[in-house]
Amino acid sequence: MRKIAFLLGIGVLLASCGKTDQYTVSGTIDGVNEGTAVLQKVGKGGAETVDSVKIVDGTFEFSGTVEYPELHLIKINDNRMPVAFFLEPENIKISGNIENLQDAEIVGGKLNEIFMEFNNSVPSMDRAESLQQEFMDARKAGDQGQMQSLAAEYQSIMQSQQEYYRNFVFDNTDNAVGAFLALNMANSLQMEELEELLASFEENIPDHPYVQELKDILEPMKKRKAAETAIQIGKEAPNFTLTDIEGNEVSLKDFNGKYVFLDFWASWCRPCREESPNMVKVYQQYGGDDFEIVGVSLDKTKEPWLKAVEEDNITWVQLHDPEGDVANEYGVQSIPFTLLLDKEGVIIEKNLRGEALQEKLEELL
Repeated sequence: MRKIAFLLGIGVLLASCGKTDQYTVSGTIDGVNEGTAVLQKVGKGGAETVDSVKIVDGTFEFSGTVEYPELHLIKINDNRMPVAFFLEPENIKISGNIENLQDAEIVGGKLNEIFMEFNNSVPSMDRAESLQQEFMDARKAGDQGQMQSLAAEYQSIMQSQQEYYRNFVFDNTDNAVGAFLALNMANSLQMEELEELLASFEENIPDHPYVQELKDILEPMKKRKAAETAIQIGKEAPNFTLTDIEGNEVSLKDFNGKYVFLDFWASWCRPCREESPNMVKVYQQYGGDDFEIVGVSLDKTKEPWLKAVEEDNITWVQLHDPEGDVANEYGVQSIPFTLLLDKEGVIIEKNLRGEALQEKLEELL
């Protein structure tokens, strides 16, 4: 089967309907008489060996039972390029040449037909390969105009391939090949698009293992979306309770009635530490009945956190979020991350630092 090498590094589990049944995989490989054929399952952690058999006069055979059809590889001796196919409860025949196993013919199984259709119909694969060499030649010759032209053509091909990939997935939500491809592009989709795709898979193949895996990808997207909504300016900041340096439980709502500068940071965060002198100055000037800084440390352990507090002369409220639960609820993607809250706990500014924080507090206080 041609044109599948770009899929082999993805390393995801592929499964289909939950019927346990018998499979037989027989192969004939020209150019090799003896050795070992190794059957491997492509899973999340990489290729896992399932079985191995001796090659006799260029032929081999595997047999067994399969609960879910999955993407498998067959490696022949030390050949780096394996044969890739779906191990289905079918009689599957493989024929090819040891010199180009990527072009091996796979006969048997509906999923293999679909997968072959996908790979053989990717637009402009041959042209994309030749463009890479032409680009290298143009760069070697110092031909900037030709390089730009080739790069533009390559970009156009990539866009058409991405469109083809996407359309194929949305047209194949009733089979495991579609599920496999969906998993590989899931992280590039918007949350709403993935929800639509998942709903279709749930309707057609609700018990498919990849349905759950797609759900696992969607769930953090939904949490991030919820967090983004929750911390919009004009929204009341979500309440939380964490322990302070002395081990006392402290809640954000305890500071209602004050302006609060909520600061997510960590001892290992260089930009956070560089901002400390500015915050010390701000706290010396404004800290009191109307203003409080609440630092939320994301350090995994207390020791580096407490050491940084001492080194940076931090005297404001310090809370510990070692598991990042509160940070996740707030959708924190990088630190430092700050929010300025009014006296009712409503978010009025985000990511103020340095002079911008000073100017805002002068305006408010």
